[in-house]
Amino acid sequence: MILGLKEMWRQKRKFSLIFVITLLIVLLSTLITGLADGLAYDNGATLRELDVESFQLSDDADGQLTRSFIELPTPDALTPLGVKSMTLVHGTKKQDATLFTLPKDSTIGPELDLAVGDVLVDPSFLGDVEIGDTVRDFASGYAFTIVGTTDGRYSHAPVIWATQDTWEAFQTASGQPAYVSAWLGKADTSLATMTKQDVVEAVPGYTAEQGTFTMMRGFLLFIGAFILTAFFYMLTLQKLPELGILKAIGIRPRVIGTALVIQVMATVLTASLLATVLTGFTGTFVPDAIPFRFDLGNVLAYGAIMAVLSLIGTLLPLWKLRRLDAADALGGIGQ
Repeated sequence: MILGLKEMWRQKRKFSLIFVITLLIVLLSTLITGLADGLAYDNGATLRELDVESFQLSDDADGQLTRSFIELPTPDALTPLGVKSMTLVHGTKKQDATLFTLPKDSTIGPELDLAVGDVLVDPSFLGDVEIGDTVRDFASGYAFTIVGTTDGRYSHAPVIWATQDTWEAFQTASGQPAYVSAWLGKADTSLATMTKQDVVEAVPGYTAEQGTFTMMRGFLLFIGAFILTAFFYMLTLQKLPELGILKAIGIRPRVIGTALVIQVMATVLTASLLATVLTGFTGTFVPDAIPFRFDLGNVLAYGAIMAVLSLIGTLLPLWKLRRLDAADALGGIGQ
């Protein structure tokens, strides 16, 4: 350990360059992780905030709330949830949103002390419209009055919250049959029972989006470990004569190999910790329009994966050290 750290101190320029490159690769990976976590949360934030873990949906909905149509009445033991994607119009402006409804006395979601037709909107919905304005559903013409705000996002679109009474009035006005999108809670029904996470992952685009980010992070980690391996392999080749002298005076290969592993781990772990701090700091000034979310567990997990891949990458220079013959190294052979 002492040998490896002393070498890093005496060759600060070389190891500083390796450290900076490692830091940039790990930082890019953690920033992408933060963006992926932010998008994942934004895609189903409203569902994640519901105080329930079990959803009952129609069998042919494939877990998508907007595809689930369950005829009333709702069993007493369960809570009805209405979900519908719509385009809302205010003057000449149109904006997509998702309507979520729960009974007025429900404690599963936000407090809905609202009259029929009144809605709470996500703050991102405000802009061209303000609290007190009326917006209309483009398809049916039904009017909603904005009376307040509450955080809510679904499929990267703002959520508007209303009561079950508004849901029923909307269906009557638009000539739709009476239905709900899901029953919330556990019960023995003929419907498809799904967990909250299953419903979140069924949100349109969620799986493809997260799969893309996972692939990007995987390639970044692999490339970073490969670059780090190449750097330390080249350093090993450059100092073969010095390593030959160490072996000639009786230093065991295990000691030299341990010094190399310590150098790799010190570089990767320090870079990972610094990248974690920088990622957390980045999250404090990222604009609200960018769905960035700092999850310490996920960031540390990818830092740990980078450390493991880098440790595996040390097998190549360690293999070179194991085969090193002191006489050949001193004579320049094998370089």
